[in-house]
Amino acid sequence: MGTTGEYRAEPEAMRSTVGNVGGIIAHGINAVADLEKLVLQPTTFASFGSVVAAANEALHSQQVTAVRSLLQLLQEINGLVKHSADAYQSADEAVSDGYGGGHAGSSGSSGSPLTSIWGAPHAAHLAEAAITDSTGAHGEPSSVGNVLRYLGDADLGRLADHPLTDARFHGVADFNDWLAGDADNQARVGLIEVYSGTARTFGDVPGGVHSGDVVVVEPLLLPDHHPVIGVAGDGGALYNHGPVDPGLGGLAKVSVYRPASV
Repeated sequence: MGTTGEYRAEPEAMRSTVGNVGGIIAHGINAVADLEKLVLQPTTFASFGSVVAAANEALHSQQVTAVRSLLQLLQEINGLVKHSADAYQSADEAVSDGYGGGHAGSSGSSGSPLTSIWGAPHAAHLAEAAITDSTGAHGEPSSVGNVLRYLGDADLGRLADHPLTDARFHGVADFNDWLAGDADNQARVGLIEVYSGTARTFGDVPGGVHSGDVVVVEPLLLPDHHPVIGVAGDGGALYNHGPVDPGLGGLAKVSVYRPASV
């Protein structure tokens, strides 16, 4: 709530939070499965008697129930936050249309259209640079250098004045850690992190993957699969000097960075 009494919300930030909590829930589900396996046989307590064995069984059951209840509560809260983000954005757009103007944006006020911090026109330029460079090529899913070049071609961030090369990084995961670790690093390349969490498909990303997004996929269950980086085109296809397979054959850490327009 602002000082003028207006209500302000950030739907994209809310959806990003949903994604992060979704990752926590996924880890929690795995933890419950592991906890359920930690059952001591009654014979373990032979020297203490059946009373201790029964107490252990009851305690284990209570722990599993408690964790399951917590996960259910988190899932319900997560759903409500996402619903609120969608409802707020729809209401905001309806009010803006009612005043005859453009959409106010995720943090704007009614009747005062503001430029969104997301996407256009930089997202379109970034996607175009990646797709154009990918014509006739076979794809380089591990090339951070290509993506940095695309960002520079799209005139994003401060790369024109402060160039950045892939020689600084030890692969995709190192670049992703550098980006996620500091908002100033994101500003330098003109990106904003909108999602970081676990996913099996891009459909698990709240709000979806947009054209022009820089996407990093780090497989969690497939050690023979290496991290992938690319720029999204239409339909969630990734490009990095050719079409690249995101490698979502199982649970993976997915990071999505969206171009900033300011």
